[in-house]
Amino acid sequence: MATETKTIHPDDLLTGIGKSIMAKAVVYSIIGHFILTAATSISLFKDWTVYGVKSPSAINEIRTEENRQKEEAERRKKAEEKAAAEAKAEAEAKAKAAEAAKKGGTAAPAAAADGSATNATVGADGKVVPPEVQPLPPKKEFEYGDDLTLD
Repeated sequence: MATETKTIHPDDLLTGIGKSIMAKAVVYSIIGHFILTAATSISLFKDWTVYGVKSPSAINEIRTEENRQKEEAERRKKAEEKAAAEAKAEAEAKAKAAEAAKKGGTAAPAAAADGSATNATVGADGKVVPPEVQPLPPKKEFEYGDDLTLD
């Protein structure tokens, strides 16, 4: 009984080595990197639609300036509201003092000597004119609490 053995030539064993997957791997790698980069840059693309194509640091500078302007506008608005409220309170106090002066005659000088009155006046049309705009209070810088130190 003879068994037949199949003889393989050594060069036939090397045929699979000659095929390289390098080109296919590079293409897949480039596609994968592109998808990963695009997926992690969605917020940057959204910023580009608002601010134009700029670097992230330039966009952050623009945002910082916008936030500073919003805070400044809020501070101005609060200061104007406070001045208007003070003017209204003073006008009411003057009206009460005038009414009391008509009745008793002694409350008006006491209110004028108080010194807490501002320069709000009543205009010709009867509306209260707020005092001149006072400068805004300075911004508070960050301060550490009593229990926090840099040491």
